[in-house]
Amino acid sequence: MSVANLAYIHISETEQGSWRNFGANILGLMPIERPDFNGHSFLKMDEAPFRILVSTAEQGQMLGCGWDMGSKENYQAMIATLEAANATVTAGDARGANLRCVTEYASSNDPSGNPFEIFYGRTTTAECDVPFVSPTGIKEFVTGDMGLGHAVIPAPLTEETHAFYIDTMGFGMSDDLRMPPPAEGAPELRIIFMHASNSRHHSLALANFPHPVGIVHMMFEVTSIDEVGACLDRVNQANVPIMSTLGRHCNDNMLSFYSVGPGGIAVEFGYDGLQIDDWSQFPATESTEGDFWGHAYQPMPS
Repeated sequence: MSVANLAYIHISETEQGSWRNFGANILGLMPIERPDFNGHSFLKMDEAPFRILVSTAEQGQMLGCGWDMGSKENYQAMIATLEAANATVTAGDARGANLRCVTEYASSNDPSGNPFEIFYGRTTTAECDVPFVSPTGIKEFVTGDMGLGHAVIPAPLTEETHAFYIDTMGFGMSDDLRMPPPAEGAPELRIIFMHASNSRHHSLALANFPHPVGIVHMMFEVTSIDEVGACLDRVNQANVPIMSTLGRHCNDNMLSFYSVGPGGIAVEFGYDGLQIDDWSQFPATESTEGDFWGHAYQPMPS
């Protein structure tokens, strides 16, 4: 029993439609209109009903990763495992399941307080059951059974949160990155990368620091460097803040850049990420360098 993939991410925005516009016009995601849920935005990137769910709130923030358990049996077993680990698990209702386009779901929090959801059985609606057509002409995103991409979340209680995802949730280790303190008096920078039951190098990573919006970044992957470059052009033309310049990571080989979306929620947009066909043959790594080149991080506007 382990998580199959990262199926959706639920975030909030203060100005309704801001993420719809950013997702469509900058990232190339396809907006979906659902009249029954007018207070929400839905962004599609493949055959799934949607991958990003956006609600309106007083602050832009992370509301939860949606982890696909792959089957009802795995879902029920995970609930039992979470409860045995003294985690509080709250069953979702029918309207919440309809909102998420899932058969059944439950929510909980990790030891650092990050919200997450588990579910089984992705469903659809007439509005969502349409072919993906990117508003910016992106051919396809790298998704399928690997899920939408990855999320990096804050984990100030790093050891406890790491143990929770490995021992309770069933993730596997991919890489443990340790780097010098980013500023005088700060602790070392540590990011722990973990994989689900699919070939993507990591579906989840934990950063050893707090973050005001509850997510360090989310990652979307495309199939060519030209699509990364075209997105970077759109970012620059729209004066979207750049969090990091173009670069290539060491551990997962991803060539990418980072921009900052509405509410301060950052997005890594990349190409050529590492995939592992047989995790039993992959020894988890320990890294001291984040990048082969590039990825110069920029000061964020106040």
